[in-house]
Amino acid sequence: MSVMDWPAMVPLPDRPSTLLELRHASTARPRVVVVPERRFLAIHGAGPRTAADFDVATSVLRAVAELIRTPLPRDRRHVLEVCWELEPALTLEDIEEAVGEPRRRWRQMIELPASVSDVDAISVIDMARRMGGREIPLVRPIHLAEGPAAQLLHVWTDPAPATVRRLYGEVIDAGLRPSGDLHELVVADPLMVGVARGRSIFRIPVAMDSRTGGPTIEDRPGP
Repeated sequence: MSVMDWPAMVPLPDRPSTLLELRHASTARPRVVVVPERRFLAIHGAGPRTAADFDVATSVLRAVAELIRTPLPRDRRHVLEVCWELEPALTLEDIEEAVGEPRRRWRQMIELPASVSDVDAISVIDMARRMGGREIPLVRPIHLAEGPAAQLLHVWTDPAPATVRRLYGEVIDAGLRPSGDLHELVVADPLMVGVARGRSIFRIPVAMDSRTGGPTIEDRPGP
């Protein structure tokens, strides 16, 4: 089983979800998927996504991704993924503010296709570094494994913190425990399609939790 309807039941799915399943979400209720280990081009920074530095980082990341990719099927198009770093034991109110806090650290990522080796990725990153006249590259390759995760579709005409709060609230109410950083997959970039058509998927790794009490973010998997 690779996908589970809501509310989640024991046990959580254990088979990796397909790309189609990972890119499918609803505004009606969260969906539990299993995210396999993936490889990314990544760039790090801090601050709200409305800041100029965030947009510059996105442009740099997309430029490197264009250098590294050959034409791919439509379902393998560039999808920007933003990872918001969360500390353990945050309250639900803290989590809601995570996507807008001025000092919140983030990591922007674009997944590498299977046809591109780690060696090739490093080579292109170094080429981009030389083209930009930098001593140290801004982009680096990373491997990331999330495992079981809950995801909810966000419509860009709605406030993002409200969607984040609802996702975490429903996860906790279902007896699950958030166990990692908050991810946002920008499946329809409002800069390209307009705010009215903009869509993102918010996703958080989850684990079974038999405890009671307030939400906590614990046992964080490293990148």
